[in-house]
Amino acid sequence: MKKLTIANCLLLISLLFSCGTDPVELPQGAYEEGVLIVNEGAFGANDGEIFHFDVVSGEMETAIFEKVNNRPFAGLIQNMLVFGDYAYLVANTGKVEIVRSSDFMSMGAVEGELVNSRSLVTAKGKLFISDWGAYDDNYQNPDSFIAVVNDPTGGAIANTIPVSSRPEGLTYFGDRVLAACQSEGQLLVIDPDTETVEKTVPVTGTPFSFFDYGGKLYLYATDAANVYLHEIAPGGFEIADSQAFSVANSIYNGSFTLTDSGEIFVISKQESEDVVVKLSISSGSVIEEHFYSGNNFYGLGYDEATQTLYIGEHAGWQGDGSVLRVNSGGELIDQMPAGRGPSGFYFP
Repeated sequence: MKKLTIANCLLLISLLFSCGTDPVELPQGAYEEGVLIVNEGAFGANDGEIFHFDVVSGEMETAIFEKVNNRPFAGLIQNMLVFGDYAYLVANTGKVEIVRSSDFMSMGAVEGELVNSRSLVTAKGKLFISDWGAYDDNYQNPDSFIAVVNDPTGGAIANTIPVSSRPEGLTYFGDRVLAACQSEGQLLVIDPDTETVEKTVPVTGTPFSFFDYGGKLYLYATDAANVYLHEIAPGGFEIADSQAFSVANSIYNGSFTLTDSGEIFVISKQESEDVVVKLSISSGSVIEEHFYSGNNFYGLGYDEATQTLYIGEHAGWQGDGSVLRVNSGGELIDQMPAGRGPSGFYFP
């Protein structure tokens, strides 16, 4: 993650405290430049964390949430989303932490019965959080929901909206909250004022998340043989157009990344290796079937300023992973140590 179209962080002043008793002052807006790396964490260990990479100095700062707040995050980070002043760390272990996006100082958390939270969006001064709900005996999620919090800095869950099974990505579009629900392959349209589902739209493939490009909103979806980009009509929220790209076995977590020129990088899990495939929205075609290959690929991000592709590698979940940087020609620049399961990248 994703990620993705997110508002830029704003400059704030922070006074941070170390694990000792002496305060440590960081520069203003310490995390407003460089790359924020989401390390999901390992199941059972709940050791998800955010790292910060300084592109200029080449230095990697580990565990910035713990460093700033003097406590570990203690969860599996499914997503990090930034809206204005705040970054939201959404854990699939049922928690959401809210930090100031400029310095990662904790500003609050969501209180209530989150179970398997997946993503989040802000709309009408509220938080809408997708949650799969509990698993039943057949490993299904019949009680999925969207949780509503009436304050962007967290607090109690005010309402839960029952939805189709396994809601993932959310977005706010045309005065409505849109949700991608995986099990039924559906796009849900939610009225943020009444907090009700007012429309259900079937989509091809398993939908993951939304993104903007060229003034249009797209829903990213996959199946065993294809990647789909579904363009959403702004009026009735129907599928205005769909593009299908022949990409087999795209990665199960739905990771992809988008460039400003409308190219999309996705991961194909092939028999002997993982391959990064390059697609083009404008041509509707696969333009490079084998941009870069390796093993244990888990997340993607693209730095437009340096035209560098970032690939998260999970090392078979046998300890910490790494981050590979690849140039525009598909050549490896370097490989850096990261945390457990690096899955997403954010470029302020």
